[in-house]
Amino acid sequence: MIHYLSLTRAVRLCVPAAIAVAMLAGARPAQSQTFKTLYAFTGGADGGTPWATPLLSGGVLYEPTFTGGLASSNGAGTVFQYDTTTNRGTYLYQFGGEPYDGSAAMGALITDGFGDFWGTTTQGGFGLAGTLYEISGGTEFVIQNFNGADGSAPEGNLILDPVGDLFGTTSNGGNNDCGTIFAFSAVGSFLPLYNFGDYSTDGIAPVAGLVFSKSVLYGVTTEGGKQSWGTIFGVNVKTHAETQLYNFTGKRDGGTPVGGLVPDGQGNLYGTASVGGSNRGNAGNGVIFKFNIASSTYTTLYRFAGPDGKEPLAALLPDGQGNFYGTTYAGGAKGYGTVFKFNSATNTLTTLYSFTNGTDGAYPYGGLAMDAAGDLYGAATHGGQFEWGTLFEIVQ
Repeated sequence: MIHYLSLTRAVRLCVPAAIAVAMLAGARPAQSQTFKTLYAFTGGADGGTPWATPLLSGGVLYEPTFTGGLASSNGAGTVFQYDTTTNRGTYLYQFGGEPYDGSAAMGALITDGFGDFWGTTTQGGFGLAGTLYEISGGTEFVIQNFNGADGSAPEGNLILDPVGDLFGTTSNGGNNDCGTIFAFSAVGSFLPLYNFGDYSTDGIAPVAGLVFSKSVLYGVTTEGGKQSWGTIFGVNVKTHAETQLYNFTGKRDGGTPVGGLVPDGQGNLYGTASVGGSNRGNAGNGVIFKFNIASSTYTTLYRFAGPDGKEPLAALLPDGQGNFYGTTYAGGAKGYGTVFKFNSATNTLTTLYSFTNGTDGAYPYGGLAMDAAGDLYGAATHGGQFEWGTLFEIVQ
């Protein structure tokens, strides 16, 4: 098995900030939840190895897959759809790979709610460096073929602003081959907003997607920065200027943030760091943190111990009531990852499910989606009946 972190590159970022470490409460045992395996990928026409966070729209789960598809598509992956009402799944689209429409999708789909979807592939396309694509009416259109100079290997989720502009990151490529931030306007023009370029100053390899607040795009770099363990940054969409907000140390504050940030509407950004939590280098199992934009204050909220999860790689999912839901790629009762609930008021974490590498799946890399009833949906990258990953539901 290939561990994802061995495939990522490093990123850095700077700017002094106080580290206010909160009192860290222990994990709580799993509550009475019902886990359901909704679908087991076969690695064939339906796809396999789903890395992405599923999109839930109109009762349908949309999940890009990293591999699989028909033989004619060279196993370049699919966009899979699963109807939660009829409990049936099929592929919406099968990628063609190189030099066609791309391959190896890792980022989630986004939608305008009117049947149009956008996403990225990390490889393939005519530029051989990944693609930005749109699916409309079941037809796929490549709207940007990355060629390295404009970015390479987009892995993070896209965001869509109210006027229809798309924003995203590439983990490599650009002027310095250290990753980029880009925009694709509603009128169809591609614009590089920022090129990362210095390991020790602005960081490199922005693997995660972005969040938008008051004309600023906020994100993380996976490595680099003053301590070489990644950064939190902001880029002004009008001036394209980048501001270094925080440098991870890889110790008790964590390091190597992969999952990106989520805002709480009160000036705070919440996220996870995939390693750290200890005083010794990258020792530890990862952390949950909060960053206050106004005061530049970084607070470690929770440190994973291992049995409660290890290596949180996905963005958190807020419920609007102070709770955040997420996954860990490893750890848990069996070591194959977990689904958890974190209460930001009490800084307590509840393990909702520990994967067993059976029919339930193993190693959930992506995050979660939630329906109106509060039930959670996600994807496990491996395991399941056919060993190609699963879609799952947790009924709360």
